[in-house]
Amino acid sequence: MDNKTNHYMPSTKKLTGICGILMPFVFLISILIAMIYSPWFKWTNNALSDLGTEGISAFFFNNGLIFAGFLALIFSIGMIKILSVKLGGYLIAISSVALIFVGIFPVTIFDLHFIASAIFFITMTSGLLLIGITMKHNHFDNNMGNAAITISLLAFISPICLYFFNGIAIPEMIICFFIFLWYMSYGVKIAKKNFLHITRTK
Repeated sequence: MDNKTNHYMPSTKKLTGICGILMPFVFLISILIAMIYSPWFKWTNNALSDLGTEGISAFFFNNGLIFAGFLALIFSIGMIKILSVKLGGYLIAISSVALIFVGIFPVTIFDLHFIASAIFFITMTSGLLLIGITMKHNHFDNNMGNAAITISLLAFISPICLYFFNGIAIPEMIICFFIFLWYMSYGVKIAKKNFLHITRTK
């Protein structure tokens, strides 16, 4: 790693960490608010995207996804700069852009929404898996890498839930919950490292 990269590392880590922490909260809060205004929503019969069809629930759900997508994009750009093996970070960046388009194109525009959703889930889980596999080759803990691999595998098998329920909201939430939990844990970890680095250099 050259001196220029080292110069930018503390600020990059700080912004990456903050976005990694905030993104899951924005995503989950937007869903919860949308559910409050959608008493018809059933976890076993609906998809999360059904919350973005109309009314106040659609406003909070779709805009929440767009905002969360931008936070995830900043997070992924920071990961690309930090990670020595960058392919997983690029896939996470693609998934972040796809999440923005999931919010821009609600389920009422089915074709575009379906394409964006498929790209989001596939690239997000694949990217996290690659990060987990390659993380042992850089300066981050093996524990985070092992967690990334485990969460990705859980995400890949979560569609099993479709055998038990009519809707896909449950497998969608399983995937997002565990992956975004990793985002938040990663964000806390690198933000803490950045804080300690700044403290020691003062």
